[in-house]
Amino acid sequence: MGYRTVNEELLWNVYARLRKGDSNRTIATALKLDRKTVDRYAERLGQLGLPAGLSYVELLERLKPIVPANEKPKPATMLLAQFADEIRLLIAGDKQAGKSPMKAKTAWDVVSRRHDLPGKVSYETFKRFVRERSLGESKTAAVPRIETEPGAEVQIDYGKAGMKLVGSRRRAINAYCGILSCSRLPFVQFVLTQDAVSFSQSAADMFTFYGGATRRINLDNLKAGVLETDIYDPTLNRSFAELCEYYGVIADPARAASPKDKGKIERFVQVARELFRMLDALHPEASLDELNEHARVWCLDEYGRHKHGTTGIPPRTAFYEIEHPCLLPLPAEPFVPARWTTAKVHPDQFIQTNGKQYGLPPTLIGATVAVRTTLSLVSIYHSNRLVRQYPVTNKRRYYLSSDFPEYAQPFKAGSFASFLVKKAEPLGPQAARLIHD
Repeated sequence: MGYRTVNEELLWNVYARLRKGDSNRTIATALKLDRKTVDRYAERLGQLGLPAGLSYVELLERLKPIVPANEKPKPATMLLAQFADEIRLLIAGDKQAGKSPMKAKTAWDVVSRRHDLPGKVSYETFKRFVRERSLGESKTAAVPRIETEPGAEVQIDYGKAGMKLVGSRRRAINAYCGILSCSRLPFVQFVLTQDAVSFSQSAADMFTFYGGATRRINLDNLKAGVLETDIYDPTLNRSFAELCEYYGVIADPARAASPKDKGKIERFVQVARELFRMLDALHPEASLDELNEHARVWCLDEYGRHKHGTTGIPPRTAFYEIEHPCLLPLPAEPFVPARWTTAKVHPDQFIQTNGKQYGLPPTLIGATVAVRTTLSLVSIYHSNRLVRQYPVTNKRRYYLSSDFPEYAQPFKAGSFASFLVKKAEPLGPQAARLIHD
C-alpha cells in the first residue's frame, strides 16, 4: 500500500468511526489505510481522552498534536542532518578562516565527496534540505544568448576566486576563465596576478588545453589585453598582441561596460569561483599547480560530461565531435610571453629595467626605447627597430664595447657621465658642477 499523509481531518474520521463502534479493520478498509496505521492512531486517540460535546473545529485542534507523529521516515534527510553544521559553514563561509561562501551546488559536491554520499542522498534531497533551512540562493538576471559557429570564438575573463596560503602568506587567487562559444567547453586556471605576462601565458595554456586556437578571442577591456578601448580600433597590450599574432587569432574586445556582449563567460566566472572553493575544501594542502590540474580534469570529466542546459549536449561531446576539427592548428613551438616596458636612455648610454642596466649606442642618448623581456632574452627597440639584444645572465650590467669610446669604457670609468665629471674637475669646481648637473 502506498504512503498516505494523515492529517487532522483524516484523524477525525478515524475518531468518529471509533466512537460509532467500528473495528480497526473496518476503518482501515473504509478509509483505505493500513491496518497498523489505524491501530497506532486508535491507541493515541484513546490516550488523548477527548471529552464528549466538542465541536468539529475543537476536535481538529485537539487532534493536531499527534499529526507530526505521522511523518514518513526520511533516511536521506536524517543522513544529511548530521552534516548540517558543516553544510551551513560551507554555504555561509568562514571569515576567520578566510573561507569564502559557496553556492549550494558547490557545497553539495564537497559534502558528497567527503562523506561518500552519492547513491545514498540525491542532489534534489540536498536542495530541499538547504531550502528548508533558508540557505537558498538568489536568482540572477538572464542574459541574451548569441550562438557562434564551431571554432569561431572563445570568451575569456578573470574572476576573483578567493584566498589561499601560498608559502607563508595568504594571497588573493584569480581565476582565468575561458569558454568556447559553440561547444561550451570551459578552461580554468588559478593565478596570483593579472599582469600582461600571466594573462598571455594563461591564454597560451588555454589553447594548448583545447589543442587548437579559435579565430577570435572575445575579452573584457582589462589592461593586460586592451590598453585603449575602441569599438573599431582598440589598442592592444603588446604582450597580448604578440600572442594573437603568434596563433593567428583576432582580438575582439567587448564594448566598454557591456558585460552581456560576452554573457557565456560572465556566467561561467561564478562557476569557476565555486570550483576553486570546492577544490580548496577537498584539497586544502594542494599547491596552485595541483589545483589547476584538478581544474583541467574537472572541465573535461565533470562539467564536460553533463548535458548543457542551453545546447542540450555535453560540452565534451560537442567539443570533440563538432568544434575541435574547426580549430586553428597550434604552432610547433609553445608561445613564450614577454614583458614590454619603456625606458629612457641616460647620458651614460645605459637604460635601467628590472634592476639591471643595458648599454646602447650614443646616438640614442635621451631617446625612449621599448624593452621586451623574457626569461632568457632582453630585446631593445627604437622606433620599432631592434637595436640590441642581450642574453639574460647573473650580471647586473650588459653592454657592447663598440658602443663606447675607448676612453669611456664602462669597466674603466664606471660610466660615461662620471668620466666627463672627472675630466672637468681639473678645470675648476664650477666646471665640474656644471657637467654634473
